[in-house]
Amino acid sequence: MSVLALVESHPNSSAISPLEHTHVVSCDPNSSKMSSLEHTRIVSCVPNSSAMSPLEHTHVVSCVPNSSEMSPLEHTHVVSCVPNSSEMSPVEHTHVVSCVTNIMFENFPLDRSIFVSNSRTDSDLADTLLKAIHDLAMWPLQASKPSNATDKNAEKTSSYIFVTRTIEDLVVEVEEMSGEASWDSRGRFLIVVAVNMASAEQVALSIVHELWDTARIPYVMVLVQQDTLLNVYSWFPYTSHEQCDDVESVVLVNQWVMEGEGRFVKDVKLFPYKFPNNFHGCTLKISATFKDYSEDKLVSKLFVALNLTLEYVSDFPYDAPTYEAVQSSLADLVLGKSDVSYGGIPLIEKATKYADPSFPYYVLKYSWFVPCPKPFSRLQRISHIFSISVWVAIIIVLFVVAVTCWLLAKQTNDSHSYTTFSNALYNTWAVTVGVSVTEMPRSSRLKLTLLVLVWYCFAMSTVFQTFFTSFLVDPGFQEQLTTLEEILDSGIKFGFSNDTDIFYKESSDWRHKEILDRREECKLPKTCLDRIRETGDFAIFVQDWVVQNYTNDINNPNFICPLNDDNSFLVFLSLYVQKGSFLLELINRLVTISTESGMASKMDRDCTITNRDASYSADIFGGYFVFTLNHLRIAFYILLVGQGISLALFMCEHICHSRRA
Repeated sequence: MSVLALVESHPNSSAISPLEHTHVVSCDPNSSKMSSLEHTRIVSCVPNSSAMSPLEHTHVVSCVPNSSEMSPLEHTHVVSCVPNSSEMSPVEHTHVVSCVTNIMFENFPLDRSIFVSNSRTDSDLADTLLKAIHDLAMWPLQASKPSNATDKNAEKTSSYIFVTRTIEDLVVEVEEMSGEASWDSRGRFLIVVAVNMASAEQVALSIVHELWDTARIPYVMVLVQQDTLLNVYSWFPYTSHEQCDDVESVVLVNQWVMEGEGRFVKDVKLFPYKFPNNFHGCTLKISATFKDYSEDKLVSKLFVALNLTLEYVSDFPYDAPTYEAVQSSLADLVLGKSDVSYGGIPLIEKATKYADPSFPYYVLKYSWFVPCPKPFSRLQRISHIFSISVWVAIIIVLFVVAVTCWLLAKQTNDSHSYTTFSNALYNTWAVTVGVSVTEMPRSSRLKLTLLVLVWYCFAMSTVFQTFFTSFLVDPGFQEQLTTLEEILDSGIKFGFSNDTDIFYKESSDWRHKEILDRREECKLPKTCLDRIRETGDFAIFVQDWVVQNYTNDINNPNFICPLNDDNSFLVFLSLYVQKGSFLLELINRLVTISTESGMASKMDRDCTITNRDASYSADIFGGYFVFTLNHLRIAFYILLVGQGISLALFMCEHICHSRRA
């Protein structure tokens, strides 16, 4: 029969003296085979243990043969079960309160609330501490005791004080508190152990280890009394490659001497920044939705600069739907498979319920892209330099002047070059096109008529030549689609991926509802962009960088144009860490440095240049224009038409002359 069964089954166990209890434990032949937990239960089951003397308590603890093999947590259980060892005198209570208030003044911000939790309702130390903090009236104070509901304050609490006797009570209290909206595991925690412990360092190590495993609390100080000293312990991660984020030891940061009014031995900062600039090659687990983009290169460069070894725990295919990839990446984070998740993950409220986002480091722009307008025909543009009415007026003026010159020449017996209508029309046309007439007129009235025609033709030809040259160089483009209404009214087909439906689902705008009803699905943006380039009868709603990379690949950015900015959406991308992760502070610092220094923009620009086709050449000469024979084609067309008319007239004259002869 085991010692535990023997003690519990003894009918008169309550009558056994403390010394007899000790001998019962020590005489058990199987005591060396018992577990540490059973040893602890043996000590706690002694009914009259409260009546033992300190010496007898020591015998009870020392009788456990495997005590040297127990973990720090089991040591704490054995020690904490001795009731007389936890009793503090009023003087010691006073020193603990003085030490705690001193730490508060030096390390807790005055404008933020302090949460004080007592794991036992009968703790005189906790009541004394609460009264002292309340009397100071320096901080907003929140207090909690077992079975009392805490106020779900939306504001994050940055400072915590826990008064505890056992680790179990502390862990239960932390687990309950971690579900509150005001909980912040990145805050500053002060754990006050209301027990005078002989193994203070082991107790502190157990507490820090449990808080790290339970809630990932990095900034924690443990205050433990050891004889006439109050020891303040903490721990520091990433001190070497062997000790990364595993709690293996604690450091004695400071000591409070309980003499007179009490004082600290050293003047040191109790809550320093704990994360170094060199992580000694420790591993950081990454879940990225995609790799080899500017975003991935930026994040990798930031972490590698800190000497972190990146381990990718997921590998998503290139053509994986964005929503599914983001969902899987966040799932890896929530399940503890990764430490950091990124890769096109937007800053949205739904995701923040399960993970903590960093500061945005990249702005993603979703825009509508439509086919660029086609250029006008040069012949069409030249024919529209003047309206039809102006062209008719010019022709009428030409014939009126020709008739006038013919009549004036007949009245004044002027040169035979104007006495016939054909000769007068020929000379009038010569003035119109800016060439010399066959013979100068002699009469003043004929000269004045031709002079007025010269002024008129000079003005009209100047205007015509100006537009003619401009349209030869650049005939202009047809009207482009600029609004959503024009896209819907034009009847052009459009589409986008299912992931982007979220931009329009919650909208009450009739245009957005019609877009969702009529849109086609674009599983791969490249397919839809190919359709725009080949047919010019499709529009797409997609990220700007997708279009930029596509046009760089084909070295042709002139076939697709963006809609106006009124129909664009900005998406802020963030890195995500586990809820309450200490990495958030570090990542926010890195993001701030990279964005303010322009490093993020440079990485994006370098990635764009790298992906650009080698044959791409930027227009560095300000848009110069090469004038070729192709642009003079319309002039040759007009010349051919004129020569054709001349040939026809020549043939007509020749035929008429032959018949007369």
